[in-house]
Amino acid sequence: MSKMKQLLKIGFLAAVLTLLTIGLNAQTLSSTPNPPGDASYTMFTAPDTPESIDSVTVGSRMPYKVTPQTAITGLTFEYQWLFSPSLTVQDLDGTNLTNKGSNYYDESEISVVMPATTGNITLTSNVRNLLNGVELCTGVSATNTITVLPRPTITWTAGGITAICDAQDVTIPVTLTGFREFEVAYTVTHYTNYDGTGTETSSSVSYAVISGSDLVIPESAFSANGLYEITVVNITDRISRKSLDMSLVAAQTADLPPDAYKVLLIPAPTTQPVQHIRNVAP
Repeated sequence: MSKMKQLLKIGFLAAVLTLLTIGLNAQTLSSTPNPPGDASYTMFTAPDTPESIDSVTVGSRMPYKVTPQTAITGLTFEYQWLFSPSLTVQDLDGTNLTNKGSNYYDESEISVVMPATTGNITLTSNVRNLLNGVELCTGVSATNTITVLPRPTITWTAGGITAICDAQDVTIPVTLTGFREFEVAYTVTHYTNYDGTGTETSSSVSYAVISGSDLVIPESAFSANGLYEITVVNITDRISRKSLDMSLVAAQTADLPPDAYKVLLIPAPTTQPVQHIRNVAP
């Protein structure tokens, strides 16, 4: 094989791998990295601006940070993280941090697990410097508001069953609460018989991004005639995906449809030629 052909072959394979990677990654929305990068943060701003209030999901573990003070030989700095109602201040990895008194900590970047109930939380932050353990100066406190919101939910809008005569995308109308875009995780179970017997292995978890009001199950999920059951196993929205630990904001039973959505894939009948009694031979 010539060198040019080898280069073309390598380039083609690289392109295919790139497309496959894009296809796989396109299935799911990105979550906040753990620990988050600087680009994930924004500052609390003045009232009545989009970032004046931090919106979070019940039970989520959320990070907060301030810019560390410039190091000065002989001085140490401590950062106040005061939450009302009170929350346990943790490191980014979830381990508890030591309160040095008056809710001051060594760390300028922390995390807290939000309560299981909705409502507002007040965060007061400050910084102080110490020389040989003796407090010298304290900054001016900043007060910020955090709003704790419910987990997102999904239900079937109507029906719960549909029939198709050829494999095709199936569009299921859904009712959603939360903040789009939503990401829904679901499984598909195939029964070879329409009465729900002859179970085949359930599919692994698949993902669908919902920006409108429909959950679309692709044609590839329906490979043979029979009964299919679509079961939603999780839903996230753009607020819950801010959590450092996604298991803490996983959907509970009440957040999901109570029953599986059924799809009947039925063989399309084929119209046959009309037959008649042949004419009597002359």
